[in-house]
Amino acid sequence: MIASVDVDALLELVWAAPLAVLAVTVAWGLVIRGATGTAEARRDGRALPAALSALVALAGAALFVAALAYGLLIMLSKG
Repeated sequence: MIASVDVDALLELVWAAPLAVLAVTVAWGLVIRGATGTAEARRDGRALPAALSALVALAGAALFVAALAYGLLIMLSKG
């Protein structure tokens, strides 16, 4: 029995999977970096750096949730 292979789908997977991994990793890294920066700045009594770090954490969280939702939408639509 000869298997049929969708070469276009495989080539799409070759670039899409690493891009998705990179995007999710960077987004989660922003969450961690922002959260730790906020904690350090608050402990030192620096309000502006704490607020900016919190903004970085929130932006990372938004990117993370957006990437997760986009991935779920793609998986559910290609059923």
